[in-house]
Amino acid sequence: MRKFFLFSCLLLAVMAQATVVVPNLGNARIIVLANNLQNYYYNYWESDRPSYSDEAGFALKTDRIVQMMLTSNADIFAFCEVEAKPITLEHLVEALNEAAGGELYAAVSDGINVATDSYDNAIKSGFVYRKATVAPYGSDVAATNITYYKNTMRIQAWTELSTGEHFILSMNHFKAKADDESKAKRVDNANWLMSGLSSSSKVKDPDILIMGDLNAQMDETCISIIQNGGYEEQLLRFDDNAYSYIYKGSRQLIDHAFANSTMAEQITGAAVWHTNTSLAYANRYSDHDAVMVGLRLGDDTSDIEVTEDEAPVYIKQIRHGQLVIIRGDQVYTVTGQRL
Repeated sequence: MRKFFLFSCLLLAVMAQATVVVPNLGNARIIVLANNLQNYYYNYWESDRPSYSDEAGFALKTDRIVQMMLTSNADIFAFCEVEAKPITLEHLVEALNEAAGGELYAAVSDGINVATDSYDNAIKSGFVYRKATVAPYGSDVAATNITYYKNTMRIQAWTELSTGEHFILSMNHFKAKADDESKAKRVDNANWLMSGLSSSSKVKDPDILIMGDLNAQMDETCISIIQNGGYEEQLLRFDDNAYSYIYKGSRQLIDHAFANSTMAEQITGAAVWHTNTSLAYANRYSDHDAVMVGLRLGDDTSDIEVTEDEAPVYIKQIRHGQLVIIRGDQVYTVTGQRL
């Protein structure tokens, strides 16, 4: 088994992160953090994508990511540009638990493995969570059936354990680069995402949060497609000057947090945590900053628990004349007409 922590590496990581203040997200009960990990590979020798080429470089990057995760105090971590093999997030979680002093966190199993997949997409988006506060609800599914983006556009439903409330988190990594062909592919990404999030087979709750490295600033067509789908950028809702990436000295907001109206009502704060752009290159674990969202689920809804049945039933009023009834893995939408 690999040695997770070289003391000198961890000390450097702690010193670097200590200078970066964690954003205030209000009275949140759940904190969600999304981040592009810039080609985090366990099997780094198999690819030229990682910026490190030896065990020491991998250990240092792992230590810095772990320190960021612990410092954030987040409950759900959504990562992209992660090697598309189960062992990579499993290793990160093992290192995280070792640093936390217990089996406190787990990775969501998604079945993605580039070694056995029939298509070649070497990176993925994936989820890690704190087991005491939240749990995955249903399966981690692809937002699109387009082969290449199955790994990088993911949808996962979550349950808040203390309340039984649910919400949907979609983590995405859109096509990069600034040329017209890449912009057109990002338009495709956005259209596929909107289609996936409108599918009742993929989405088990009406409260939807979209996060990830969309590689697009607010003036791009792909962002307009998301906005026209009923989603508002939460980072700009709380900070007009938010940015997550610096390119040739220019500050850019290309990592995003969009919410639909019912989700937005339950958000207590959203911010970019400048975990990387505020540091010298030598101290970074990625070229992208972390994006954080605070949630207080159920504040604008009324939940009723029925205890007579073995599986509790949660009734959530979405809007006037429409209810969502949740029992176990079964979700039913009831309209006013049917009532």
